[in-house]
Amino acid sequence: MSYNNFDYNNQTPPTGDSRPDYSYNWNGSEHNNNNKGGGWKTLIAIAVIVGVLAVAVFGIFMAQQNSGDASSDVSNSSDISDMSADNNSKPPKDPHDYSRDPNASIPDFKPAPDIDADLSTMLSGIYEECAPACCTISVSLKGRPYSIGSGFVIDAENGFVATNHHVIEEGDEINVVFYDGTEYPAQIVGSDSTTDLAVLHIEGEDLPQVSFGDSSKVLIGENVVAIGTPFDMTLAGTMTCGIISGIARDIDITNSSGKVIKTMTLLQTDCSINPGNSGGPLIDMAGNVIGITSMKLVDEQYEGIGFAIPITSAIDIFQKLISGEDIGDSDIAVATPQIGITVYDVEDGLEYFRMRPYCEYPEGVLIADIDMHSSAYRAGLSRYDIITDFNGVKVTNREELTNALSNYRAGDKVVVTVFRFNRMLTAGESYTVEFKLDAAS
Repeated sequence: MSYNNFDYNNQTPPTGDSRPDYSYNWNGSEHNNNNKGGGWKTLIAIAVIVGVLAVAVFGIFMAQQNSGDASSDVSNSSDISDMSADNNSKPPKDPHDYSRDPNASIPDFKPAPDIDADLSTMLSGIYEECAPACCTISVSLKGRPYSIGSGFVIDAENGFVATNHHVIEEGDEINVVFYDGTEYPAQIVGSDSTTDLAVLHIEGEDLPQVSFGDSSKVLIGENVVAIGTPFDMTLAGTMTCGIISGIARDIDITNSSGKVIKTMTLLQTDCSINPGNSGGPLIDMAGNVIGITSMKLVDEQYEGIGFAIPITSAIDIFQKLISGEDIGDSDIAVATPQIGITVYDVEDGLEYFRMRPYCEYPEGVLIADIDMHSSAYRAGLSRYDIITDFNGVKVTNREELTNALSNYRAGDKVVVTVFRFNRMLTAGESYTVEFKLDAAS
């Protein structure tokens, strides 16, 4: 399932008459105007060529006829008859005629094993083993169906079900529906937007459970299958197959404005993945889950480029979500850090807001707006503050602040020095604010 607001296509398609080197044009109409002129001269030349070819063909035919007659005369001569009568004379052996060699060994050609049938049996067995632990995640918002996704049981004893964060983040009512129709209401145990993972809890008895593989040992070319619910509930329990197309792919995830909000390290697969598959398992040929289908590249020019979260890294996140621990750093995703502010260079900002200070003020960047839900706001940062230092690095303009911020990750603790005017802009003072950097959203 793709993120609706994320753009994974960074390649600009060719326009107009511009074609890539590998594009071929078989439209002969483009060459219709290249053969002007010639007229009657061309017709005469063609007629001469046809006449010459006719004479040549006739000559060859007559030569073959004469050769056949001569051969017939020779075969009837007495000399040849006497040679044929010699019992010790044998015709020459054809080197390609093995039937004349009694010692020749004829190989036994056997058909290859029916690999397709064996693979089909294997795939059916994998589905029979894994599908009972897989499910549809039905999400409602304000009493109305909102979206569906996929999931699978990771701990049958405790009723824990895994899925993607983006499957359940907008809903206020969640149900887990198994492919046999059994349905359970679910509660969110924990969910993390950066790694896009979530754990749900259901009250059920005798639940089936998946087994886990080691995604760190997966190789390109290995066969895999995906099980999930694409499109809607009528297609619940759909299995698609493919291979591992790539490993450790660093994928930049962007928001609707095109800003990179995080980079995820994922497995690439050509298994068919569609909206609704998100949160379902990616399974190897041993029947072990090695990934969680998460997204695909959406563009009419591309097909079969899907991605899955490696299960070995995801298991650690599941355990932290269940125990209520801070996720912190992970091998799955690195969030782009943000302060949650909009800034101007000081002089530009003062001019924009028509502020005329009656005191001296330092170089830096003026905060034009601040997110009231940000950690920086809760720590005391305010609109019209001038940031002069970011974690020990002097800041005189927006570019310097951006460069300083790029050295940190979301969740890192930083200390920012700011200058704040009084209400009358007649004086100001500097102070420091400490907070953790938020993840870009």
